[in-house]
Amino acid sequence: MGHQVTKKSTPRRGSMQYYPITRSDRPYHNFTNFGRLSADEISSFAGYKVGMIQLVYQDSDKNSPTFKSEVLTAGTILECPPMVACAIRFYDSKGTVGESWAHGLNNNISRTRKFKEHDSDTEKFRRAAKDIRLLVSTQPWLVDLKKKPELFEIGLGGDAESKYTLAKKLLGTEIDVSSVIKDGSFVDVSAVTKGKGFEGSVKRFGVKIYPVHASKSRRKAGNLGAESMAKVQFTVPQHGRLGFNSRVEYNKFVLKTVKDPKELAIASGYRRYGNITGTAVVLKGSVPGSAGRLIIVRKALRPNKKAEPVKVTFLR
Repeated sequence: MGHQVTKKSTPRRGSMQYYPITRSDRPYHNFTNFGRLSADEISSFAGYKVGMIQLVYQDSDKNSPTFKSEVLTAGTILECPPMVACAIRFYDSKGTVGESWAHGLNNNISRTRKFKEHDSDTEKFRRAAKDIRLLVSTQPWLVDLKKKPELFEIGLGGDAESKYTLAKKLLGTEIDVSSVIKDGSFVDVSAVTKGKGFEGSVKRFGVKIYPVHASKSRRKAGNLGAESMAKVQFTVPQHGRLGFNSRVEYNKFVLKTVKDPKELAIASGYRRYGNITGTAVVLKGSVPGSAGRLIIVRKALRPNKKAEPVKVTFLR
């Protein structure tokens, strides 16, 4: 993709994995596959991206060349206020059968969706349902972030009867991050990437910049394709919108769940976020999205190795 003057042929530029590259409908992206869960197990949790931090941890991977050694790396902080189980959602083979909402929910939840508190048809829904999921809401007002929450589904483990028992037990209560995500485990993260706006083909696809006297235009592909096709293919690198795409990253290592905000506090506060006021989870490496964006975390579908909790020291 993109002609190079010095070569007769060149490999294509840019991955075709995500085509068509479309803009996300909303600033957070939820999972549709929750994997195999054991009874009384919850699939997902959500947190707001704070920023990154440097840390030192003791490697616990027996197959690693740095086993039992201290490793310097970067981690991403997600602030995770408790979620509220708002409703039980019932599914049959065709789609949604119905919902049963909890009583006494916070008024901020109605900013996202209008609902009616009811449970009169719950037994009717349960008999018709083949799958049961839990509709949960974030509580960003607990960490002074905003008032409008996000609503999304999470999966439950076990058969239909055990799912209903667990959902009924959790309905209307708060779910803490420590009950879902464990230190030393692997998780998958779902997020929406940073929006870059309107960009050229060099930044979007890495097209080679032409020499000064080679062409009228330096920052675009050498040609738009074969003349005989009488059309421009979608694979030709051109300018357009970049970023704000839904992405999933697999097997992020959970370094530590931090309950004391002072452990991660810095004097200047985290850029475009401020300091942490609640429970936070630190993941190894980077995570898509900008500061303050909702990141949904799921128990890893296909962890590539076994792990255990590690000793972590934060560098500030």
